[in-house]
Amino acid sequence: MRLARTIRTRPRNGVAISEVLSAVLVSELLSPSQELWLVTGWVSDIPVIANPNGEFGEIGEDLDAGAFTLSDVLASLTRKGVQVRVAVREDRHNNAFLDKLKRRCAPGRLSIYSSPDLHEKVLCGEDWLLKGSMNFTWNGLNVHEESIELVVDQIEAAKSRLEFSVRWNDS
Repeated sequence: MRLARTIRTRPRNGVAISEVLSAVLVSELLSPSQELWLVTGWVSDIPVIANPNGEFGEIGEDLDAGAFTLSDVLASLTRKGVQVRVAVREDRHNNAFLDKLKRRCAPGRLSIYSSPDLHEKVLCGEDWLLKGSMNFTWNGLNVHEESIELVVDQIEAAKSRLEFSVRWNDS
């Protein structure tokens, strides 16, 4: 069964993109996928899970109170055995995030791909994906008017992961 919900910034629907991103990443930390893909033109180490009182301390023993950043969550997932694959646009903006991620991830659990023209935006787990106009940056999450679709569908997620693997294989 396919479930889908479109979320836009600045609507009056009461659902924020940041809340949806936080929810899918918390679910990944609780029940990790074997493989997780982040495909984005631009990426920054944005806060993705608010944790001011340490309420999420149990989902990742290596995560601290405060706010978990994107690199915190991805690195923690690699330590849980997830193969994290990141495809980004070849742009200097992305280098700080990628360098930090490389230092923090479990050995052999991170693959990075790049393309000079990449503009697609997708975060894809085992049975879900977020896709739309939003880059994984502060402006994408908090400033620009964006639209993303959360799709919960194991088959659609598998097709996306397969397509990404064909485009950016490890050879």
